[in-house]
Amino acid sequence: PGVAPLTGLAALAGALTPAHVDVIVKTMTAMPATVSEEDRVAAEKILVNLAVHASPIEVKKAGDRILDTVDPDGPEPKDPPERPERELAFQEHRDGSATLKGKLDIVAYALLRAALDPLAKPHSTKEEGRDPRSQWERHADALVDLVRLAMTVDEIPTHGGDRVHVAVTVDYETLKSGIGTAMLDYGGVITAAEARMLACDCKVIPAVLGTESEQMDLGRSKRIITTGQRRRLVMRDRGCAFPGCKSHAKHCDGHHIVYWILGGPTNLDNLTLLCQRHHRLVHCGGWEVRMGGDGRPDFIPPANLDPLRRPRRNTVHL
Repeated sequence: PGVAPLTGLAALAGALTPAHVDVIVKTMTAMPATVSEEDRVAAEKILVNLAVHASPIEVKKAGDRILDTVDPDGPEPKDPPERPERELAFQEHRDGSATLKGKLDIVAYALLRAALDPLAKPHSTKEEGRDPRSQWERHADALVDLVRLAMTVDEIPTHGGDRVHVAVTVDYETLKSGIGTAMLDYGGVITAAEARMLACDCKVIPAVLGTESEQMDLGRSKRIITTGQRRRLVMRDRGCAFPGCKSHAKHCDGHHIVYWILGGPTNLDNLTLLCQRHHRLVHCGGWEVRMGGDGRPDFIPPANLDPLRRPRRNTVHL
């Protein structure tokens, strides 16, 4: 049978325009199969009689009211939308680094940019001058900062029953001397200076190895900087303590002024907050840190930046 037989007859008689016919046919097609034939005929008759004198918009409104009456629950839910197109691939290199390639849907890309852009702003200070990093380098650094921040959240998933972490294996004498290399758990080699930087604010698990590097004994993990100490550091430094840096405390590591591996104590007089970029600069860029008489850190630039090596201090967070 026809979907709207009365409408067809009225159209043949010239009583309805094509626009009226389309509206009535769409309404009758949307009517559920549970509606009786008597009610279908009555509904179509109402719409046809109205269409003779009313506009297609008014007929559509009347049709919507009829559908709401005969089918208050509305149409059956549609199938769930297809999963957004998202993919991320890692191409690992022999030295342990990797090239990332991926694709994000519109929503995921918007979320990522909203999180990255504030972290990727140029760091320009009078102490260091203009930020030398390109836009792509700043976005890469921001992504690393975002991951490091996520790893501090309590709700982060576990891996093998433990919180997500990065494992670094390094010989004690190498870590102590600062000369040599360390191995990452995903492969790849870092310098002893970089291993020292990671050891500033982490959990350390001492391991005793045999002559063939077989594991003889594994100690318990020990957190170097406690939660209470970090809170006091945040209250004192309020953010990265490096001169001119505006990074917030949540993006910072706790840094041992006298390196922990060299016997530096883990107390407030030997600790300061540094963002990832300036933490690396202090460990590898020739800068020194000394605690001032007022209990706040001073930073001594290398001689190539200031032959007099005059102490500098961050006043941004004060």
